[in-house]
Amino acid sequence: MMGHLAGARHAAFLGGSLVVLTALGSQASAQVPAPMSSNPAEITTCLCMEQGISTLSADMSAKTQALAAVRQRLAGLDARYEQAKRNEDVNNPSSVENVKAILAQRDAAYQQSLGAVVSDADQATARYNAEVTSYNGSCANRNFDSVMMAQIEAHLSCPPLR
Repeated sequence: MMGHLAGARHAAFLGGSLVVLTALGSQASAQVPAPMSSNPAEITTCLCMEQGISTLSADMSAKTQALAAVRQRLAGLDARYEQAKRNEDVNNPSSVENVKAILAQRDAAYQQSLGAVVSDADQATARYNAEVTSYNGSCANRNFDSVMMAQIEAHLSCPPLR
């Protein structure tokens, strides 16, 4: 029996841009399949890389969602500010203060949208993409002995991600 680790398509969305790393996962039927490996170190490495990709994907997703939430909050505050500005009564101090307060909230959200949340999302995406690239170069489309893979997977212990 043969096990097969196929390269998966992994896509990351960040701020409207699309980063796609793809393994050339489909082989033409005329191609000779890669030789099967039973090397426990190779199998462990590839299984740990898959586990790392899953972990980094979750981290990247959480950080890009946090960035999207900040941007969505900013858009909402932009809309509230525009509405308040249109309805502002410059002769009413309360109305003027309301517009100023919304503008202050909008400015704070804008500063947050430029800060750590952006760099965190960028770094998480870069780590994920680097791990996918490494996996694709080392493990995609490799054939492994399925019995050996199952044995290793049952007791898999991976080092922490770098």
